[in-house]
This record gives sequence, structure tokens and C-alpha cells, in this order.
Amino acid sequence: MADCPSLMQYDALYGYGSSEYWIDIQVSGIFGASNSKEKGVADGIRIFCQSFASQVKAYKLSELMLFFARYKAGKYDNSFASFDARRIGNAFFKEFYSERNYELDAINRKRVQDEIENRKFIPPEGYSSLTLYNELKRRAESGDEEARKMLMSP
Repeated sequence: MADCPSLMQYDALYGYGSSEYWIDIQVSGIFGASNSKEKGVADGIRIFCQSFASQVKAYKLSELMLFFARYKAGKYDNSFASFDARRIGNAFFKEFYSERNYELDAINRKRVQDEIENRKFIPPEGYSSLTLYNELKRRAESGDEEARKMLMSP
């Protein structure tokens, strides 16, 4: 939920191709930590990064950082034994995406619940909602303008 630019905005801020380079750094870090040192695999990283960046350009950098952190921690895949960049894309779209949506739904439900709780009426000390209403009604009938306004407000 961080106020963070999307990958598309990152490109606009720092120049076309910056987002691909940012993803390349993340993926290359995963490749470097793996046991795989094949040149063909390393050459495929750039192609993967171009494709992946174009597909995730609407996501915020904070979301992508969370994905890569979880991926590096081994939550989605264990690519440290053998590296394949395509598994990163599969992990993002098959596992992280649904997990992200679930977490966003939970955050939004909590926010709505908090808004409902904040609107809840709590009468002043010594009153119930009925006794406060009756008191305000009595005061309004005797000419108290403030009591009349309180009765009229939603």
C-alpha cells in the first residue's frame, strides 16, 4: 500500500528501459546466487527481463520488491539449485498474484471496517442513546438551537 511509482512511471521518470534494467538487476541477483553458471541461461535473462517488464509495468515497485524478496527467500521456488528465468514469471503470475489480491482484499476489508467503527455513535458518559435523544428533544422543544441542530444532523 506504499505510495510508490509503478514500473511504467519508473520508466517515465528515469528513461525508457530503466524498468527492464531494474528487473534485470533483481533477476541477475537470483541467478548469481544460484548454482547455475551456464552462459546460455545468463544470456536469456535479458530477453526474459524485457518480456517480464512489459507484462508487470502496471505494478508498483513496492509490490515487485515484495515479490522478489519473497522469491529470494524461497517462498515460491528454489531456483538456487538450477536457475530458469521463466520460473520467476510463473511464480509471479501463478502464486504471488493471487496472494497479493488476497492481501489487498484483507487490507481493504480492514479499512472499511475501521471506517464503520469510526462512524459508530457512542453517547456521552451517563447517557444511553435513548436518554440522550430524549434530553436533546426536550432541550430543542424549549428553544435550544444547538440541541435542535444535533437532532437534525445525520
